[in-house]
Formats: sequence, structure tokens, C-alpha cells
Amino acid sequence: MDDGAYYFFIDNTEHEHGSYDPKILEVVTTILEGLFSQEPTVMLYICDSTDKRQAARDRLYHLWFYDYARSHEMTLYSDSVTFKNVNYYAGILMRHDHPLHDMILSYYQDFLKHVPQLYTLRDK
Repeated sequence: MDDGAYYFFIDNTEHEHGSYDPKILEVVTTILEGLFSQEPTVMLYICDSTDKRQAARDRLYHLWFYDYARSHEMTLYSDSVTFKNVNYYAGILMRHDHPLHDMILSYYQDFLKHVPQLYTLRDK
């Protein structure tokens, strides 16, 4: 059954620190075009923090998604939460006219408030 939920991730299998590759932006833009051709759609992203490069990922994602949002009548909301001296970065991307815009934004903001509790529960 198709529940309308999808995920993708970008993985550096060689674990090398690389320079900016414009081909990755092309792939991400293609994925976004396919994802947002289905109405209504919301994309949530969370930056991996295992290698402590989450701030760099967030800056790059913000650049990609902000440019995409601006040219497609969409809004990007991005935030960070600090827990146990680690910054966690997340964001959502959705159309301005999404029928559940305000409710989704409220749930997203509530999720951010509860991130420390989620990680505390996971550690038990």
C-alpha cells in the first residue's frame, strides 16, 4: 500500500570530505520535482550528526532548498536544536498554499521542542 511517504538520503560511502559537486544539486532538484509534482507534499529533512558535519550539511541543504522554494511558490522552515552540546538541524519544505500548512508547521515546531526527550528515550 502506498502511504505517500518517501525518503532518500545522500551517502558518502568512501567517507571522504569532498568539494561541492553541482551534479548532486541536479539529482536533488530532480527528486524535488518528482516529489512536489504530487499534491499536497511536505518534505522533512534532518541532518546527520554522526560525523559532526551537520552544520555544513544544513548550510548546503538550506542553499539548495531555499533556491528551489523561492522559484516554486514554496516556503522553507529550518531550525536547530541543541541537546547534550550537539546541534541538531532540521527543516521542512512545503507549498505556500498547502491545505494543512499551519497545522504542519505547528507539528514541526512541536517536534523541535521535543527532540531532547526523543533522544533521552532512545538512550534508555
